[in-house]
Parts: sequence; C-alpha cells; structure tokens
Amino acid sequence: MRHSQTEVPPWQKFRRALQRTRTRWLITTGIALFSLWWTITTVQTADRDSIAWGQRKTVPVAVNDLEPGHVITNDDINFAKRPMIMLPSDVADSPVGRTVIRPIARDETVIERRLTGGGTSGSAALLDENSVAFAIPVDAGTPSVKLGDYVTLFAPSDVTTSATRGAGPSARVADRAVVVAVNEKSLMVGVDPRDASSVARALLSASVLVALTN
Repeated sequence: MRHSQTEVPPWQKFRRALQRTRTRWLITTGIALFSLWWTITTVQTADRDSIAWGQRKTVPVAVNDLEPGHVITNDDINFAKRPMIMLPSDVADSPVGRTVIRPIARDETVIERRLTGGGTSGSAALLDENSVAFAIPVDAGTPSVKLGDYVTLFAPSDVTTSATRGAGPSARVADRAVVVAVNEKSLMVGVDPRDASSVARALLSASVLVALTN
C-alpha cells in the first residue's frame, strides 16, 4: 500500500522561495560589503605608507660591491627609485667615470663621499679633498691593509709636535689616515693637512707605527 504524499500548499512554496532568495541576497550583500571594506582599507594603508615614506627619487645604485680604486662604468650602476626620506644629502648625480674611494656595497645608493671628483686617477683619486699623502715604510709590525682602509699613525712622543694626543712613550700623529697605495716596501696614506707637519717630522726623526682602524 502506497503512502500518499501531502501536496505542499502554494503559499509555503512561495515562502520557501522567498527565504532562499533573501539568504542569497544577504550572502551577496555581505560579500560586496566585505570587498568594499577591504578596498577602502587597502587604499588607506597605501596612502599612509605613501605619506610615511614620502616622495621617491631616482638614484644610482651599485649593481655589485665596488672596491676603492675602481673606476665606475655604466655596468656598475643601475637607477632605482628610493624614498627621499631615506636618502643621504649627497647622492651622486653623475658617478660614471669617477673613482671609488670608500667601499660601496651592492644595492647601496652611490653617494658623493664615496667617490673622488672627476679628472683624477691612481693614488691621487683615493685622496680626500685637501688630504696630504705620505709613504710609510712597512716592516714586520705593519698590519695587512688594502686600499681604502683607515689607519692611525703613532710616533715617539719626543719627536711629535702635538701635546694633546696622549702621554707616554708614543703619541698619535694622525687619525683616520686613508690608505691610497700599497706595495712590498711601503704604503701611502692620506692625512689631514693639520697632521702633515707632525707626520713629516715623525718620518724624518723616527719610525712611524701603523695601526689599523675600523
């Protein structure tokens, strides 16, 4: 014997269809509202980042590590946009053809203080502006140095002209002297002109001790 199926009244069918339609509408509306919220939030975040980082400027960036003495070519640099708030004040505008006087790391912005002015080459290209270079004889006590390293020079106190660089048997005659040339017999260093007379007197009167400086 078969059970007769109760026919669903039309008003219930309409009610169920209306409920399904309302559910779909609510889901669709929720998705739309979420998408709108996400878009607004993303735009606001981008605006905040833009305000925080400020405008960007196209600057020269090192493609590889550049060592002192290297003359920059077009293959050594690339131009990239960097936030101006992060840039130093002395970004190099025209680095090609200039000599590196301080190490420049890969992806680092190329700046003026790491380069010599154009038109110079060799050891002179590694000298800071107005620096004076001296050849310092090397011996077994001389540390291993390379171009661009900084050294401090010491000499016996009785031959120095400065009384402000430490008491005792030795005194500093030059701070942060930059190495501009190295060979088996000597190394050439550039010193501040204010230290030139002390270094010269030390070289004429006694030996000069070289200390590597970070």
